[in-house]
Amino acid sequence: MQGNDISVDYDSGQGIIFEGLIANPPERVLNLFKKQTVSEKSIKNWRPNELCLKALIDTSDRLGISTEVYTFLPYAEEIESWFFRKGISIPVYHYTNIEELAYDLRFKRSIRRILVPTQEQASIIGIRATVVDPQKAWTV
Repeated sequence: MQGNDISVDYDSGQGIIFEGLIANPPERVLNLFKKQTVSEKSIKNWRPNELCLKALIDTSDRLGISTEVYTFLPYAEEIESWFFRKGISIPVYHYTNIEELAYDLRFKRSIRRILVPTQEQASIIGIRATVVDPQKAWTV
């Protein structure tokens, strides 16, 4: 309630999957002698999808839509600092798999839509999921 307004203010927001939508891992030269794993140092080199990153900045900063980013990598703090270097200050939450995220979203009613890169993830999350092409910007 602000001023003389007696209406209930309901904060609706959006959730975004980091991998495959906001950024993609760097393409590496195949080395048969080394095991390839994602590390904190390599997250700095992830290639952002420009239009999705601009749409994220536009919806969270200019439009004021509360935004959460979900990742399946165990480096949520490193991804949060990756966003901070891009000029975005949003929370990043780590989940071990998509089923755990879908279970937690049942209790987060303020998140009205979840933007995902694949149809399989959308079918697991449910009706609030929206499949977005990483090469295009999404709209509100």
